[in-house]
Amino acid sequence: MSLIIILSHPQLPENIGAVARVMLNFNLRRLRLINPPPDFLNEKSRALAAGAEVLLEEAEVFDSLPAAVADLTYLYGTTSNEREMIKQYASPRVAMATLHDHSPITTGILFGPERTGLTNEDLTMCQTIITIPVNPGFSSLNLAQAVAIIGYEWLQHSLEMPNLLHTGQTQLATQQQIQAFLADLEDRLDRAKFWRVPHKKPTMWRNLRNIFTRLDLTEQEIRTLRGMLDSLDRR
Repeated sequence: MSLIIILSHPQLPENIGAVARVMLNFNLRRLRLINPPPDFLNEKSRALAAGAEVLLEEAEVFDSLPAAVADLTYLYGTTSNEREMIKQYASPRVAMATLHDHSPITTGILFGPERTGLTNEDLTMCQTIITIPVNPGFSSLNLAQAVAIIGYEWLQHSLEMPNLLHTGQTQLATQQQIQAFLADLEDRLDRAKFWRVPHKKPTMWRNLRNIFTRLDLTEQEIRTLRGMLDSLDRR
């Protein structure tokens, strides 16, 4: 099973270097960056990596979140507090334990910018949201600390745990397949004039997206859903 750390719009090269260091501490070796600073591979980031410079050199860089997660089959988002949306929330310990209940998959852990964190729009792409239990009176963690906590829990769970989700002759859908289906669904709802109160569409659409991203959709199920939409269009 592959676990990928994804930093969305990280602001400081030294923070990226510190993340690389703790990743290697816990045997996490795949780093993806979405719109990092142009000079993220500089002296400061190398110094903070403290021997883990190879992760910086091999980091994959993307210009958007959909591109960065397109090949993933499961995506966790991270936030310091719960948002007003219907989502599965889990602590790092529970999240890393339940991760191994799935079939062999490629999983990403998504972290937002240091100052603002992930947006609600970012979180709609995630199946589960991880929150780290901290002192509510002082909840600030830096980026590397948050990655370290999740990395620690990841390492504690044996990769030999049995997979409980049986997908038969199909496999879990990738983020690209899920987002393509959702784009198709939105287009069809627009054409059907589903949004009777236009200004409510952003909230309604976010809620609909969350229904599908909470599920472990397989490739076969995506094909079935698309077939169902095609059948309704022909009526």
